[in-house]
Amino acid sequence: MLAIGNYTDFFCLSAYMNIVSTPDLMAPLLGAKQIENIFFKKHLRQHSTGSVDDKIHRLYKEVSNQIDCLACANCCKKLEPGLEGDDEIERLAVAVKQEVDDFKRQFIAFDGDALYLKTKPCMFLKDCACSIYEQRPSACAGYPHLDQQDMKYRKTLWENYGICPIVFTVIEQLKLETGFQYPPQT
Repeated sequence: MLAIGNYTDFFCLSAYMNIVSTPDLMAPLLGAKQIENIFFKKHLRQHSTGSVDDKIHRLYKEVSNQIDCLACANCCKKLEPGLEGDDEIERLAVAVKQEVDDFKRQFIAFDGDALYLKTKPCMFLKDCACSIYEQRPSACAGYPHLDQQDMKYRKTLWENYGICPIVFTVIEQLKLETGFQYPPQT
């Protein structure tokens, strides 16, 4: 075990990085991290967007290789993926052997911005695995979306922090790499 602040019991050393591998390990930390993350977002303003993106992209590759998504599937349990249009909806309807219009009425919603699959947990989740993996929505295929640009400005980064152990671990490691200290030193 590696001690980080008061969180010794929640982190384990994997290579040189502290990995929080399941939502159960994240849960006790999330409440205390809310205010800390407000200060961290302010701290990130001191760093260029490109520099933050480079660090996040590198950390994402390192962390995602060490966390087994099939042991978690929290994204499939907690989120309703956005859909990119009729082709994706048709593909999902075919997967459940249902007419497209019936599938739309029963499982698709529109929030004013986007269409999304309105089932929690996901109707395609079976034993922590996607039963339509090859046909899954692109929002699912790209999750947790840590390979995008302008990451420090993305609302979804902070929303996914409480859902995905990969995002949680990447952000916690980013705090260390950028010299963030909490509580702030006066």
